[in-house]
Amino acid sequence: MTNHLTWKAWLVLTGSGLGLLLIYLSQQWTYAAAAGIDAGPNFTFAFNRTVRLLLNDSIFLLVFRVLFTHRPAYLRWAWSLFLIEILVILPVYLVVKLMLEGPTEISSPWLSTIHRMIVNPLLMGILLAACYIQELKTKPRV
Repeated sequence: MTNHLTWKAWLVLTGSGLGLLLIYLSQQWTYAAAAGIDAGPNFTFAFNRTVRLLLNDSIFLLVFRVLFTHRPAYLRWAWSLFLIEILVILPVYLVVKLMLEGPTEISSPWLSTIHRMIVNPLLMGILLAACYIQELKTKPRV
């Protein structure tokens, strides 16, 4: 897989890694305030988590595009996972989190695990690893 990557692809992958690192390091930063939104703590919490999910998953979609140009099915899987995260998992997480605990940064262990799976790009990372393993298994042996 890595033998087909150009210097531009390596540049995009490096930038993607740095972007993910920057998003992780700035997780206490409030995107709502930067956008000039002051609609209460619950909305601010939901807005910040949604923006982080969109940023993280967008970067991973770019990584899928670069790494698996010859396998469009993998990119479709990544898009499907993204849509499930944004349309199903994130809203359920936000409703449960805000109803049970409010917009606090500290969560119960159960909700903290769900937070890590969707807001941090854990699910996309697992899908990327699975696609890479599948690629290795289907690669013709020389």
